[in-house]
Amino acid sequence: MNEHQNHIPVMLEETLELLELHEGQSVVDATFGFGGHARKVLEKIGKNGQLIGFERDEAVYEIVKKEFKQPNLLLINDNFTSLRENLEKKNITEVDRVYFDLGISMFHYLKSARGFSFSKDEVLDMRLDSIGPSAADLINGLSQNELADMFYTLAQETYSRQIAKAIVTQRRSEKIETSAQLERVIAGVVKKRGKINPATKVFQALRIAVNDELNNLSEGLEQALDVLKKDGLLLVITFHSGEDRIVKQFFKRKSQEGFLKLENKKPVFPTRSECLANRPSRSAKIRVARRV
Repeated sequence: MNEHQNHIPVMLEETLELLELHEGQSVVDATFGFGGHARKVLEKIGKNGQLIGFERDEAVYEIVKKEFKQPNLLLINDNFTSLRENLEKKNITEVDRVYFDLGISMFHYLKSARGFSFSKDEVLDMRLDSIGPSAADLINGLSQNELADMFYTLAQETYSRQIAKAIVTQRRSEKIETSAQLERVIAGVVKKRGKINPATKVFQALRIAVNDELNNLSEGLEQALDVLKKDGLLLVITFHSGEDRIVKQFFKRKSQEGFLKLENKKPVFPTRSECLANRPSRSAKIRVARRV
């Protein structure tokens, strides 16, 4: 079995319904991943449509480009912050639909060996590409206050200052270079909270910071709006409050400016049955807006 065959796309049926897909449309999948949503989108738009998929992670891109051979699919190994530039290079000026699925795939937690998960002893990297500092660079290079602010701001970690102090104390004697090392430092400060591992929020904050996820999302939304045709739809699936806040505020601001019309004033949530069958879906929300 391939390492991604157990990947289950989140809120697939809701996404397809909300995108209102038709034969011949041009669609951008800004976060292609292993193509869970893309397979069904390609069926909906047919051979006369076109799907342009962006995948930032080169390892994932190399896997999916061997698997997806559809002639109406254009796969691009790049961050969606370069969405507009890449479309211009392909002489694509506007598209009918753009969608983002901001979840991190199970491949990254289970197979990438980059330290995304505290349940494995791996090099503390967390980068989706090779650009910028790694998680270990931040853990060993930021000041105590900078670490504490990062943990609290990006993941609402209430023990952010105690954890930051423990990290700085530990790294004076030994650099923290693996996920297991970091998990042990956190466990020495914060006791287990129910079923939630005390390292969960710190690892989330690190991943967000390393990949500049929130700034990238803001830029990606702006570029998506730029390439959308009139009456085109922009759909975003978020998984934590930081992402959802950015999308909500962007949609509200652009609707007030007359560029977007909200399709759903309240976000769409997964069904209870999906939450039970696919645990990563539990925190998912969909927001949709129409270009005017």
